[in-house]
Amino acid sequence: MREFNGEDVVEQILSILPPKTLMRFKCVSQRWYALITSPRFVAKHIYNSMHNNLSTSVLMKREVHKDTNTDETEELFSFLHFRNDVDGVHDEHSVLSSIQEFHIPFPTGVKTPNDSLIIIGHCNGVICLAQAVSGEVILCNPAIHEYKLLPPSPHLPDSDWPCSPLFRFRDGLGFGHDPNFNEYKVINIGFPAPELSTPDGFNIYNPPKAAVYTLGTDSWREIRTDSLETETTILWPEQFQMHFKDMCFWWGHEQHKELDVYDSRKEEFIRDVIIMFDTGDELFHGIILPDEFYYPLKNYFGGHLLVWKDSVALLGRQFRELSFGIWVMDEFGGPNGGAWTKYVSFELPVDPLIFWKSEEVLLNDYNGTKYSGLIFSYNLGTKKLKNLPIQSKRTDSTAVVHVNSIVSVLGGNKLNSKDNSTLNADFSVFKYSSPPVSHYMVDKKTYSYSVWAIPSDDVSLRIKKVMKGLRTEFGGPEIDPHIAVVGSICMKYEDMLNKFRSLQSIVISSYKAKVNQVVTRSSYFQCVSLLIDSSSEELSFATGVCAAEFNFWNDVRPHLSLLYGYLTEEERKKAEEKVCILDESISSLSFSVTRLALYKIDYKDISLKSWQKIAEYPLQFE
Repeated sequence: MREFNGEDVVEQILSILPPKTLMRFKCVSQRWYALITSPRFVAKHIYNSMHNNLSTSVLMKREVHKDTNTDETEELFSFLHFRNDVDGVHDEHSVLSSIQEFHIPFPTGVKTPNDSLIIIGHCNGVICLAQAVSGEVILCNPAIHEYKLLPPSPHLPDSDWPCSPLFRFRDGLGFGHDPNFNEYKVINIGFPAPELSTPDGFNIYNPPKAAVYTLGTDSWREIRTDSLETETTILWPEQFQMHFKDMCFWWGHEQHKELDVYDSRKEEFIRDVIIMFDTGDELFHGIILPDEFYYPLKNYFGGHLLVWKDSVALLGRQFRELSFGIWVMDEFGGPNGGAWTKYVSFELPVDPLIFWKSEEVLLNDYNGTKYSGLIFSYNLGTKKLKNLPIQSKRTDSTAVVHVNSIVSVLGGNKLNSKDNSTLNADFSVFKYSSPPVSHYMVDKKTYSYSVWAIPSDDVSLRIKKVMKGLRTEFGGPEIDPHIAVVGSICMKYEDMLNKFRSLQSIVISSYKAKVNQVVTRSSYFQCVSLLIDSSSEELSFATGVCAAEFNFWNDVRPHLSLLYGYLTEEERKKAEEKVCILDESISSLSFSVTRLALYKIDYKDISLKSWQKIAEYPLQFE
């Protein structure tokens, strides 16, 4: 057992003191200054703050009347400080001990007042805020009165979407911590405008772009987003939810890359999904929701992620009712990013604002009920309400659980990577009581399935020669020639395999496919491809039947990809010309589809080495 000396005792006492006191104590001596500002001590202080069971702080943005004589309102950032156990007497509700307002000082460079700032997220005492109109991003630690205005992201395209700036900047931002290098990161996701109503009647949606700001370098850099797309679909992060362990989480949706604007069945969004970002390897991952959120079982909506008993959990609300359910992500689960287990069902008088303890939730209603404008604490176990002496009339009140810390956003306690070993002490905040999220939510469950239409052998050989010529000049993995008939199939393995087998009695005969033109795209999996004529009745029948069998409303616009990769616009033009040089008549090629195959695909594996054929059957020639 480790022996403690006098200095250890002093350090232990200091590590449980509030940040305001520690900032004063830095002036006691050079030794104390060095100790308090050291990364090791900062981590120890965070650990103690996170495991303080006596009190909890919630940061909330709320709207209140300026005074009782006017209807004019103002928006405030408020810390709600709760005592979990007062004088040793256990209470079914935590006691609101104090309310503390805080304001962003103008010297940070923010051009507009507090009422246009939005809470993006919180991690280890650091709060990420965004200005709704300009998109300016602020990192702040109010406990030590440090505020930092981030430089603008230079990498993302300006969007000309017909929507408000609020949607663009709020929904694309996320905030988290990389425990490997003790770095705080802001993720900014840009949504390029679609190509609407192309001459052949399709809307083309381009994949998101993303950049990461690292606090330690005070700079942005662009990162890969190929894991946000499949051959036929795109994952779109919509609303940042939280940071937990080494992951950032967004609520989002999956949608088709290309849609026929005249298709009456048009289904732009395929399904709601959870999108994660690993702050360590800087890759995105998608997870499907519980079956109750999808047709035909769909009876829940409006999902919200939370931490429930040290696990990632999902809150959903039943249609037309104020009945809610919580699902917990299993450590070992299904084939599409995780399996969910329903943990509890309950009713609430109004929609929840935040779950800040496993059995306690804050409620804030604005819909004109008897609870309108009031904030309550609700205990799920006793089902009792407790009115708190504060109000908010906002329609979009936000709140996060806050941890006091002395983490500097101005670079005062940056940990060098070579010193990372110093954090393996008993207290390390970067060691988790359960495995890091990525270990069981990402690594083991990343597959989806796709149905491919395979050309005849002679045509495949001809296309492979073109592919090889493109790879020689532009790089990229080796691709088996195919048309993705249905992509991004997410269902149980046996169900998926049975549906594919049932196609053998429906799609029986070989059918013709004709190339319309060589096209290039900004997406990874359609960098250079052959656009297939979709007007053929035979092809439309086969594509439509396959889509319907796997519960897709829309047919996939058929492409045969020649090259996977990211090329500049100039390189794409050069690659398009190269195709015609390698095979001058390929842009009018007509060929037979002779087989249908089912593939298991990990779209994060851009080498394609893990892509696996599961089943295949030949089509009959008539």
